[in-house]
Amino acid sequence: MTGMQDPAGQPAKTRYHLLDEIRGFAVVCMVFYHGFYTLASLFHSAAGSALLAFFTPAEPYFAGLFILISGIASQLTHSNLIRGLKLLGVSLAFTLVTWALGFVGMNVVIWFGILHMLAVCMLLAAAVNRPLRKLKYPVVGILICLVLFLATMHIREGWLGFPFLRWELPAAVMECKWLFPLGVITPGFYSADYFPLFPWMFVFFAGASIGLWAVRGKFPAFMAKSRVRPLAFVGRHALLIYILHQPVLYGLFSLVQWIIQAVS
Repeated sequence: MTGMQDPAGQPAKTRYHLLDEIRGFAVVCMVFYHGFYTLASLFHSAAGSALLAFFTPAEPYFAGLFILISGIASQLTHSNLIRGLKLLGVSLAFTLVTWALGFVGMNVVIWFGILHMLAVCMLLAAAVNRPLRKLKYPVVGILICLVLFLATMHIREGWLGFPFLRWELPAAVMECKWLFPLGVITPGFYSADYFPLFPWMFVFFAGASIGLWAVRGKFPAFMAKSRVRPLAFVGRHALLIYILHQPVLYGLFSLVQWIIQAVS
């Protein structure tokens, strides 16, 4: 993940390996979590269900870490528009494939998962990065995003704001089945992976605000040093690993199940 600027204002060749390593750690956590989910939901494993229940409370934190790093990266890329369009294509393919799997009895459809959300955020970043880079104090953007995250985190429950100052969403809004990308869900809605824009887009743009320090050359030098190369490798190839890990896990678990049945 490159950053900093040369005198001409172009991205320098410095790579912030620490960001790759943090993203790699988040990806590894997600792979393990999805492995437990697969064991529990598709293979009906008691051990998988226990592990899934144990790790589920941690899932928003490592997913949020992944989203935050993606937001930082939006300041270091050459084109959020191209990246966003490519990721949108991948995420729509995910929806199509997981929807089709329903015809063979696998209820794993993903209507708006983390890739869909990141794709939309990248496209939004392409539109707002120019004015965002004029922000003198990045901490202001971070604080605004924190407030907006807290104010929208209860949208699934039908309200916005804070416990002491809340706005109940109108029934017509809560009954609209097409607002699930925003976090409004109707009874019976299901998505095996679900990360709506509210509140998660504000984690992404908090990261984009942090990334302003990178493009201004204010990230500390220690972030450019590689310390855990396997994690850095995973972080650099996060999308490919995310695409491939579920079919690989399913195939591995199926093989283990076949071997156990064959020898028993």
